[in-house]
Amino acid sequence: MDERERAREQRLLAEEFGLLSEGMGGTRMTGRVAAWLLLSDPPVQSLTEIASALEVSKAAVSTAVRSLLQGGQVERVSEPGRRGDYYRSRSTRKDAVLQLEHIQAMGKLVKRSLQLVADKDQTQSNYALLHEMGDFIAFLETEVPGLLERWNAVRTARQTADVDNDTERGPDTERGPDLHPGTDTDDRDTLAHGGAP
Repeated sequence: MDERERAREQRLLAEEFGLLSEGMGGTRMTGRVAAWLLLSDPPVQSLTEIASALEVSKAAVSTAVRSLLQGGQVERVSEPGRRGDYYRSRSTRKDAVLQLEHIQAMGKLVKRSLQLVADKDQTQSNYALLHEMGDFIAFLETEVPGLLERWNAVRTARQTADVDNDTERGPDTERGPDLHPGTDTDDRDTLAHGGAP
């Protein structure tokens, strides 16, 4: 694939990420910028570079980057020999992708709602819906932690296999690019205590 075609595909993918972000309650621009930082080469980009790549204003990118910084999805870095701020994607809490905190908050609201109407006819359609929502949220709260544990086990196994492969190749063998720069090796303890890696 030539570079012009790749750039066009990257912009299209970024736009699709933006639409997904918007559909999930975020903004289209934060989704586009987050996607661009996952796709860009090099992975560290300035506001000007991001704006140019996405063909949008620098002000729009700046607003999106501020939001992504606050959410911990990107980090500000300095580049030796270059002036200004640069940004790159960073590893985020996997439970944030699943919005576990939102699920738990919704569960509390549903419980309070059910308590408020406990003396009403529970077969009424809206109350039946509340019960179903409560059951589904309880199911998610039970299943998501196990899902995260299984993901961390898979991630650890992959990292171990990568280290073993590097050892077998030896120190003189050229190594490919680090696909996950700046990521922690294991965020299980952090997730267990509700923090961000």
